Amino acid sequence: YQKNHETNIYWPFQSHAEWRLGKFLVENLMQAQINVFLKLEWWNGQKPSFSSACQLLEWMDTLPSGLKWQVMQLEVNGYNTEKKIKFIYQDGLEVVESPFGNPIFAQNMSFDPLHNTLPEGATIIPIITASDKTPIMKHTGNLEMHPLFLMIANIDSDICMKATAHAWCCVAFMLVIKFNIHLDYQTILQAQLWHRCMDIVMERLKRVANVGEFMTDAFSDIQFCFTPLVAWTADLPEQQLIAAVARNASPITLATLEQFGDPTCQPPHTKQYTLDHIHQISRTGGGRDPWKVDSFQKVAKANQLLGVQLPFFRNWQHSDPARFLVPEVLHSLHKFFWDHVLKWYKEVVGIDKLNTRYKVHHKHIGFCHFASGISCATQMMGQEYCDIQRTIVPMIAGAAPAAMVQPICALMDFFYLAQRHVHTESSIRDMEASLAEFHSTKNGILDTGAHAGKEDFNIPKLELMLSFTDAIRRNGGLIQYSANVSKRLLITHCKMPFTRTNRQSDFTEQIIRLLDCEERICLFDIYLLLHEHNKPLMNATEDEENLLSSADPTSSWISHVAPSEQCHFNFPRSIRNLFTKGLMSKGTVAALSVTITPDCVKLNIADVGTTYALPDFFERLNEYIVRCADSIASHIALQMFDRVSVWYKFHIQQYSTCRPSVIMPSQVVQAQPPSPNFPYRNCDAVLLNVDGQNPDNPNCMFHNVCPWIVLMYHLFIQVMLQKYVLYFS
Repeated sequence: YQKNHETNIYWPFQSHAEWRLGKFLVENLMQAQINVFLKLEWWNGQKPSFSSACQLLEWMDTLPSGLKWQVMQLEVNGYNTEKKIKFIYQDGLEVVESPFGNPIFAQNMSFDPLHNTLPEGATIIPIITASDKTPIMKHTGNLEMHPLFLMIANIDSDICMKATAHAWCCVAFMLVIKFNIHLDYQTILQAQLWHRCMDIVMERLKRVANVGEFMTDAFSDIQFCFTPLVAWTADLPEQQLIAAVARNASPITLATLEQFGDPTCQPPHTKQYTLDHIHQISRTGGGRDPWKVDSFQKVAKANQLLGVQLPFFRNWQHSDPARFLVPEVLHSLHKFFWDHVLKWYKEVVGIDKLNTRYKVHHKHIGFCHFASGISCATQMMGQEYCDIQRTIVPMIAGAAPAAMVQPICALMDFFYLAQRHVHTESSIRDMEASLAEFHSTKNGILDTGAHAGKEDFNIPKLELMLSFTDAIRRNGGLIQYSANVSKRLLITHCKMPFTRTNRQSDFTEQIIRLLDCEERICLFDIYLLLHEHNKPLMNATEDEENLLSSADPTSSWISHVAPSEQCHFNFPRSIRNLFTKGLMSKGTVAALSVTITPDCVKLNIADVGTTYALPDFFERLNEYIVRCADSIASHIALQMFDRVSVWYKFHIQQYSTCRPSVIMPSQVVQAQPPSPNFPYRNCDAVLLNVDGQNPDNPNCMFHNVCPWIVLMYHLFIQVMLQKYVLYFS
């Protein structure tokens, strides 16, 4: 391979163009479609050097590869299965070493040793995992799979929250196996098999967590590392499987079904508690044989355990399910809202009335508008849930009893605070106060009969909310552990590759080959960029990019090394920084941007007032000019213009509230005149901060009452003078 590359860096392909063609065919077409494509008559008579899909795939297999996949056939003694148990995985430690030593992430990594528990000079590589049992595809024989994803917490959370940043790695695939046994025992056998598979994947990681190992970091320095498991992203059923607890028990605390609605948090369900009870159940004399699932399962469930005798975390130092099972925002909050809160209001307000309110709700660019109401919405992700939660309180105001609105308002405050990127002790106390207010007023929901006649709030996800504040103190903002990323990974690493297989019994091996081919293509692309442009792989982001909330390290590196090559990579659209150009005042906190060409040019002032239904427009404009200039200059200015240019919308960009050094994506503010579709104009409202301004200013009449006022944008214009350009909104 190396010898051939000395004469042709594109080997086995003849040229850069042929490599691009081969990459396109492999990524977008099936093998039969590739063969049909290659048989087409080419206009210039020149064909690629590969003549079939089989040959093209063989060439792809010769490219440099990444981590190796392994296949292990497993058996459960004494129990037969419908299909052979094939466990496909990568070594967990090798997967960790790959991003830890990747120069792409060098400027986005941190190394924080635990001085109290680790040897001097050592550092930690905190392990974050995600898993979710998912159906591969509908109408395919009820196939389900347990994929496992892994990343390291040394990489900045902003990078980890983006599936396109490739910070997450797929570690293992395990099919959900059906045993030839009574349905009552399927769960315990599948759980034991799952924990056994996790033991295989995590074996070396657990050893390194106990004794440490030297690894090369992204700066080519040698680090003495330890690998504790610090976070696991999963929904509630998956968390119960991981913690090896029964379905009616909390995976994080000792709470049971009857305590799920309590306002106080129960003691943590620690690793030692689980292991002690397993030992107590299975010890010699009066105990139960773990392999006799009937008797063992009954005793285990009586102790709120699942019946797994060897949980994978038993010998993983510094790793405890009560600590690494972090509450997950998508399922614990958004799904709770959809499954419970919204149903309460449908019961009280009525589905038709609630749908009507959402149908007539103002349309705002960048936010989902439910034109058909919310009762028909399906297959929603976190963004759609958030869009409903933003408006649920005003939507139900006046339609639901006040005693029912108050607890939901407190719950929405808790939801908002829980999704902060950065927390302080004050914000955590606010979370606790909001949740306490909900619990103290939740009986108002029962009094209205909204809870379908139930007299309690024994909801598992409600109990998990009590653990949010402790988890934030340990692990930081919970939004970084949202399942939105893992849901996307399920699509890109499981469901989409499955559509390119033949759906036969070896489809898992086919998926592995597809993922391996994708990794080879990605590595070869990076290699070509390095060779052609002779640039170091160390990511050299500029200060401007570090400010942006969605700076992708790989995209940033390619934009500096080879900007013309960005079109060949699948990266999210970069955020435009509006603070880098234009006029800046001291202490600027927001940037406004309009298009170069206005929507309407040189309109007569009288026509503007008529078009926008603003009869006092000219008087207000005069007041503005007089206030902005002295009396002589304003008098001259008023005599020098009679026309204006108008924009129907503009962009506004701000710094993050939680992270003042980070610039957020811009938002669109509309100011459209009356039209057949919008007879009363289409204008957006914004919150204007007037705190700290001169109270003598007549526009600050609310200064002593509230630091914020609501402002409705009706018009955004440009007034052209001979020496001045005046903007008015």
